[in-house]
Amino acid sequence: MPIFISYRSLNQNFFQYSINKSYMLFTPIETEHLRMKNRLVRSATAESMATKEGFVTEEMIELYTKLAEGGAGTIVTGYMFVSEDGRASFKMTGISDDSHIEGLSKLVEAVKAAAKDAVFVAQLAHAGRQTFLGNAIAPSAVKDPFTGVEPREMTREDIERVIEAFVKAALRAEKAGFDAVQLHAAHGYLLSEFISPHVNRRKDEYGQERAKILLDIFDGIRQRSRIPVMIKMNACDFVPGGLEIDEAVRIAKLLDDAGFEAIEVSGGMYESIYHNRYNVVSQKVAKSGEAYFREYAFRIKEAVSIPVMAVGGIKSRQTAEELLKKVDFVSMSRPLIRDPYLPKKMMNGEVDASDCKSCNLCLTAIFEGKPLACYAKN
Repeated sequence: MPIFISYRSLNQNFFQYSINKSYMLFTPIETEHLRMKNRLVRSATAESMATKEGFVTEEMIELYTKLAEGGAGTIVTGYMFVSEDGRASFKMTGISDDSHIEGLSKLVEAVKAAAKDAVFVAQLAHAGRQTFLGNAIAPSAVKDPFTGVEPREMTREDIERVIEAFVKAALRAEKAGFDAVQLHAAHGYLLSEFISPHVNRRKDEYGQERAKILLDIFDGIRQRSRIPVMIKMNACDFVPGGLEIDEAVRIAKLLDDAGFEAIEVSGGMYESIYHNRYNVVSQKVAKSGEAYFREYAFRIKEAVSIPVMAVGGIKSRQTAEELLKKVDFVSMSRPLIRDPYLPKKMMNGEVDASDCKSCNLCLTAIFEGKPLACYAKN
């Protein structure tokens, strides 16, 4: 019989030391408001499958149906734009208007039909300065050398409008049937830009407390809905003058106190490549090793009481089990692009690790507007 862990009934010491960790990955766990059948999370990945208006397509439904059938306990969608000026790409999925709800409802229905016990999470995002579509806004007018975009500094009215857009997007996600939402405050998109001292150079209250926009969005959602709110956040920007781990830990404590459901810990932004000579977000596992953000996740976990998800080049059960000695969930992206049925195969003992080579052809394809898929030649 699987071991069941409840955050409501067990303290952290018991969780850390009283369980046989070799069986952790496929045991259930309960956050404050959700019950997951296992600790494996499908981390958000842009699909590049929506219509030009951002509507769900049959191709997208097929993608998520396979992920649900594949056995991941939690599935997070690719980023969805909360407002028209928040688009990062032409084929990005939308949740900016009530007209998007019908298609998103069909997507949820398909996932629940394939795996009724899967926790399905809508990732909410605004591109900020990281867009190729023009009309970019950001906390401060700091040019992005990767896109060549110099954004317009947001006014107070812009900030209030964006906060309301995130709140309304969460309400649409709830109406569509999602189990939770995840705010995308990582990888250099707008919310990530707000918590980054490199991009947020404001002198007002949103610069003095760079996490304020996250807290305001959470408060706005909570005033109108009980849908659980997770967050994906950078622990380090990997750019000079950017967010560093000590500040990320301080912000994570604020999110914990506010009542966020869980934190997924990542790092990097488009601009990072100019300072590290490699794609920080999607590193080559053969060079960096698995779980390349692990130490950041561990630092944040030590500081908060809510569940923490580790992400970044995780591809084997052995690594996952080791991580679960210190964090609560492991998130995978590229291995599940390679094979959405990997969790079930691991659980059944058919494989111990993904054969994904982290070639990143899948990510190159979505930047080119091609649909998300494994494009590896072998």
